[in-house]
Order: sequence, then C-alpha cells, then structure tokens
Amino acid sequence: MVYGNPPWVFKGKALYQLQLVKSDEARKYIPDKFKLVEAFGYTLGGFYLARYEDSPAGAFDELVAMAGLVWNPPTSCAWAARVYVNNREARDHGVHHVGLPSRLAAVKLLGEGGDGDAPVGASSGSRSWWCGLRELGAAAQQNQAARRDQHRVSRPQPAVLELRNVDRSRGRGLSSPVCWITMPNANRPLGPRITLSLPSFSGGTPEVPGLLRYACDLQTNVGLVAPLAVEIPSAGREDEGSREYLGAVLGGRPLLTLEFAQMEMRVEAPEALLEGATAQEQLQLQAAQSQQWAGARTASLTAAWAAKLATA
Repeated sequence: MVYGNPPWVFKGKALYQLQLVKSDEARKYIPDKFKLVEAFGYTLGGFYLARYEDSPAGAFDELVAMAGLVWNPPTSCAWAARVYVNNREARDHGVHHVGLPSRLAAVKLLGEGGDGDAPVGASSGSRSWWCGLRELGAAAQQNQAARRDQHRVSRPQPAVLELRNVDRSRGRGLSSPVCWITMPNANRPLGPRITLSLPSFSGGTPEVPGLLRYACDLQTNVGLVAPLAVEIPSAGREDEGSREYLGAVLGGRPLLTLEFAQMEMRVEAPEALLEGATAQEQLQLQAAQSQQWAGARTASLTAAWAAKLATA
C-alpha cells in the first residue's frame, strides 16, 4: 500500500484558476443528488494545477479540472470533472480509494527552452513557474549552461504546458491533447502565509458508486497571478462526443488566479456521504471509519448502501 494511513501529506506548489462554466455543461459531470450553485446559467469551475515534490507516491504532477460548485448543507465545494496525474500509484489511489475520476496523464513543457517531455524530477532551466521547484540533475545543469548564450541574444517564448490524457483503460483516453496552458513567470515575491481548509466531495464512479467527502488542509504562501491563457484543441474524430473532452469545462472565462507557494497539504481519509441513511446507520459507518482509513473498506460500504437503495 503506497499511501499508507492518513492523513496524506503533499508538499509543493500549485496554481488555482477560477473560471465561469456553463451550468448545463457542468451538470454532465455532477451527480444529480447535488444541487449546483449557479447564477444566470453559469457556475464556478476552473482548474487546480500542482507540482508535488513530496507525497505518499513521491514526486508527481496533477491537474484537477473542476466542473462547478455543488451545495450540500452546510457547505459547498468544487466538483472534479477529471483529475490528471502522471503517476500510476496516484491514479490508482484516486480511482479505487477516493472515488475520483483520475486519469493517467503525460505532460510536456513547450517553448522557453522546454525539452518537450518535462519528466518528473527534471527541468529545462526555464524561468517559468513550472520549472525550478525540483533540483536540476547534472544533465539539466549542462543543458542550462549550453543555452545561456542563446537566451542572452534572443527573448525566450512563453513556456506552455501541454497536457495529454494517456489512460487507455476502458476507453478513458483522448487522442488529442486535453489543453495547453501558458505558464507564468517564476520571479515573484512570496505572498502572506495562510491556512486554508477545503472540503471536497467525490464518488459516484463505477469503482466507488457511493458519495464521499474529505478534507484538504493547506498551509501555503498565497499570491495573485495574472489569468492563465488556456487553449483547447478541437476534438478529433475519435474524441467527438466523448466525456473525456473537456473543452466546455477548461475553456471557460477566467475570473481569478491564485498561486500557492511552499505549500503543505494534509488530506484526511474520505467519509461516506449517505443520503437517506438513518442516524443509527450513520453512526455505524462512522465507527467503522474510525477504525480503518477509507480505502476499499469505505468503497465496499458505500457500494452496499447503493445496492440497498436500488432494491428498496
């Protein structure tokens, strides 16, 4: 078991961009049991892009595409339409233990001296936000020195991050890139350090049919960043009509972009969110969760409850 017992701790940095998403498009990815928080035909979606230098699964990158805000008293939170990670352990943990629509991803850094693949733990020597978190290896240092003279005489192009869904299991992949995101410059002073608590919902997937809730507690330096340009390629012939194509979700109008620097995020084990359960059943479920973190155990409990509702 790679992740071990919770809480799970992730250290790194992230960009969080809030965007307007059409309500009818967001609803395609959100369970009917949740009320969508909307106004004038739009809800609040966007994406969360993170580079983790340390986590239960090691160093990896993540992009969470948020369809919109859902309401479940007494709180609301963003619902993930897709979660892209370039680490198989993180993908499997999200799918089987947290009920997330996680997909295996491939990441490329284009422009500003990008080497094309931008693998975990490597850097091209670029001064974009995407690079510079992880230590340069000996080969990367040599590449940086070789490019220094070129950078002095020619202005580098903005670094653009290319994200691809390469998860071919059960037809969950995509032939065209998911998106291209222009990266901001890395040279900014640190903002104030704050503590955030972000409640999250998940589940409603084939692997975890029941609904779950879990908490993400962050300590981070936060700052404002200019909105990031997001380009969505046209859907290829193989991708037409596919729910994996997220043009309507990721292509919304940006409203606000935050940078989380020197971030430490603690994620608690999910708890089953069982609508219609009696008080006694809720207490029994909470007792079971207090003895064992919500992995396959919670998934089996929520699946059993879903079957009970179906036969009621």
